[in-house]
Amino acid sequence: MMLTQTSTPGTDDWWVMQLATDFGNDLPRLHKLQSYADGTNALPDEGDAGMKEAYRRFIHMSRLNMADLIVSTKVARMKPQGFRTAAPGDTDGDAAAYAMWKRSSMKVGVRDFLTDAGVLGAAYLTTTGPQNPSPQAEPLILPSNGFTTVTRQYALRPWLAEASMQVGHDPVNGVDILTLFRDGTMRQAMRQAEKRSSIPSNGSRWQPGRGWQWVSDPLQLGYTDTNPIFKLSGPGGMGMFEKHTDSLDRLTNRIRDGLTISAMQAFRQRGIEGSLPQFYPEGHAKAGQKIDYNEMYKAGPAALWMLPLGAKVWESAVTDITPILTATKDDAKHVAAVTSTPIYILSPDAANASAEGAKAGGEAFMDSVEEWMERGEIPIVQSLSTGFAAMGDTVRSAVGEIEVIWAPVARTSTQEKSSSASQAKAGGLPQLLIDEKIWGLTPAEIAQARQARSDEAFETALS
Repeated sequence: MMLTQTSTPGTDDWWVMQLATDFGNDLPRLHKLQSYADGTNALPDEGDAGMKEAYRRFIHMSRLNMADLIVSTKVARMKPQGFRTAAPGDTDGDAAAYAMWKRSSMKVGVRDFLTDAGVLGAAYLTTTGPQNPSPQAEPLILPSNGFTTVTRQYALRPWLAEASMQVGHDPVNGVDILTLFRDGTMRQAMRQAEKRSSIPSNGSRWQPGRGWQWVSDPLQLGYTDTNPIFKLSGPGGMGMFEKHTDSLDRLTNRIRDGLTISAMQAFRQRGIEGSLPQFYPEGHAKAGQKIDYNEMYKAGPAALWMLPLGAKVWESAVTDITPILTATKDDAKHVAAVTSTPIYILSPDAANASAEGAKAGGEAFMDSVEEWMERGEIPIVQSLSTGFAAMGDTVRSAVGEIEVIWAPVARTSTQEKSSSASQAKAGGLPQLLIDEKIWGLTPAEIAQARQARSDEAFETALS
């Protein structure tokens, strides 16, 4: 069935072309941001493959991927430890919700999900389920990013997608696949792709073009009447460093310049001053031939040069790269400030900075992490709710009652935790909150600690 209504707003034909165009237009931006995280953004555009590979090794040796540090440092502090739902008696955390999370391998997948959002500005969670909700269903939560997924959110409900699409390629059948999701339905369109996908992987823009055909009519998902793809979007639709790529470029250039100068100075220019003949004299075996001084004065650890009387050897001066190193440190401080990253992460020699400066930087870092946690909680909650709807559990699927239990953002020593716990207990804070908020225990560990305290109390009473 050909797409004949692409100019009629609101139809499946129109939506799939709109989303495919959005997807293709965003590919250059996504590839550029990914190159910053990979540390390949400084590679030259021109040159042959061999030169690019040699230059890539030089860049990797320079450790220029500051963007990866900015993202990974924050993502490491965002760790879901459990979930609370409307189910009765789950104050320690809902085991059913965590079971769905683990079944979907999201203990690891959530790192990829948050990293994609931090690098690319957005990431997605898709909840799958059976067509007929059942308590025996095992719904899955699958993370993806902008290289395979695109959405358009409702204007008045930006936490929900009005329409979404996933892009794929089937190498066996040689077709590109566009899977359109609307409220409670899905539909696939395919186009012959011959030997490989028509979707570029080099960062160039893509246009969907023509030739797409629907495989079937819209199919009811059954387990949900909303869109099953949920989006995590960064502030302004940007990632953790996207607004500051110019600063990263400046820092990259300074580091690269310093290393280039250092490398070039290992081969400093040398010269010989004096009157040297151009041709071999009569009587020489090579009489009349032009003298090759490059061959005669080869550089080497055991090289011996014979110089004419009065000749002098000079060597080019060493370039002082101290100003470059100083400027690099200053640039790293600026990048750390604008991205709310602790300075010692980007510049390890700043670990001994003033306590007041470290405290101020730490507060900005924690504020940024907490903002991303609040943003990340929205799609996580929505995906869990949809998963429980697929299981027919109307109590746990109440989206307004689902809460993510995050591990504490601050990393403190056992001594600091012990002191804080004692003060909190004396101040009247319940033991449950002390275990969760101060000690950072998971729901399972909280239950284990409660049982251990009960056992100790019982044994004490018997002794």
